[in-house]
Amino acid sequence: MNSIEISSSLEDYLEAIACLIETDGHAHTKEIAQKLNVKMPSVSNALQILSAKGLVKYHPHSPVVLTAAGTERAAVIRRRHAALKTFFTDILKLTPEEADLVACRVEHTVGEKVMSRFVVLTEGVMNRPESAPLREYLDRIMPEIGLDAAEEELYPLSTLEEGESCVVVRVSRELRGIKKFADLGLVTGTFLTMEGRAPFGDLLRVRIMGTSLMLRESDAALIFVRKSTQI
Repeated sequence: MNSIEISSSLEDYLEAIACLIETDGHAHTKEIAQKLNVKMPSVSNALQILSAKGLVKYHPHSPVVLTAAGTERAAVIRRRHAALKTFFTDILKLTPEEADLVACRVEHTVGEKVMSRFVVLTEGVMNRPESAPLREYLDRIMPEIGLDAAEEELYPLSTLEEGESCVVVRVSRELRGIKKFADLGLVTGTFLTMEGRAPFGDLLRVRIMGTSLMLRESDAALIFVRKSTQI
């Protein structure tokens, strides 16, 4: 069944048909068009292709029926979508609406091997007792990443006091060696903690992803952060 090649758009049609049949007991072309927000001629064209590939039974003015192969293929697509949505909701802490949208974009490009690892990772993080500290960390940090912040809420990294934590919001293009800092993990969305300052010179020490990193104060002044309200 999986050897039948179809585009990501056609996968969306199979998923929509399966969802409509599950919720309404039928899938008419008009309902499919409404669900996918496409025009009727597009639906008819897609259904003709799916019918030619043996994935649906399609006759104008009659509900669309999934074949055995189509039912199996739709189940795989829906399972991928559900697994990705769970990952984006429970691990990345996106809203259900955001997670659903991102899952729709990703599900067509992820193979079974990668999908299986997504599932194992999600279950490991959410269910294993030893992952409790990680769950607490994700609950604390993820909601802070990517928030829209007013300019007055941002601070140069160089102004942080020892022990203060923050999330990187913007890195100035004037920062020399910006690629080097990106390779070290200093990019938008990174969570870090100010560990201290060197007694002499202008060096700062920050902890990022479990590693201490030395920065010149002049460089840190070009990295703008939002101070974390979480401890």
